[in-house]
Amino acid sequence: MSPRRAKAVTGRVDQDPATALREHLIDTAERLLSERPVATITTRDIARAAAVSDGVLYNYFADKQDLLLAALLRRYRALAERFEVALPEPGAGPVEENLRVFAQAMLDLHGRLMPTIAGLVSEPVLMHRFVEAIHGVPFGPQHNQRRLTDYVAREQALGRLADDVDPSATSVLMTGAALVLVVAHHLLPAGARPSPAIQIPAIVDTLMRGLAPRP
Repeated sequence: MSPRRAKAVTGRVDQDPATALREHLIDTAERLLSERPVATITTRDIARAAAVSDGVLYNYFADKQDLLLAALLRRYRALAERFEVALPEPGAGPVEENLRVFAQAMLDLHGRLMPTIAGLVSEPVLMHRFVEAIHGVPFGPQHNQRRLTDYVAREQALGRLADDVDPSATSVLMTGAALVLVVAHHLLPAGARPSPAIQIPAIVDTLMRGLAPRP
């Protein structure tokens, strides 16, 4: 006999009751994470916001951190998928413009991820679990960086980039530049922040001086 559908999830008619309630708890935790510091969120807060009894959480998750980790991973996967969709394909369009798209996509990804990481500083165990987990899922940071490495290598094979440059080093340089811009945005006062609209074209132009095919 299947479990009864809780009132809190009556709108999820396309899912079985257990799955619906588990997803509802993750939805609630994700919403609370966007509204409050993670250290202030209690099990009771989640239960009340989800309109369920306090003990329901433990039917689906080992503890509060397990639930918060599920919510954090869902948020990260959404960011990583958004990054993936934005990327150009080798051979399509000017290389310099494609690299600008990569740089902007990296900037968006890390810019949206930085507040999440910063919010976990007060919860080192949860932060460690989160960082470890995102390196194990298909959309981990190493995968994001590898996409640019592969792009550069395939453009080399097409003869559109010099064959003596290191694709991996190129990816590291661009990723590092994006991270610097993100950190500057969060740490510097508004008047002192570098403008991505200016910096990204300048960074790509500088890279292209070394990446362009030799005459």
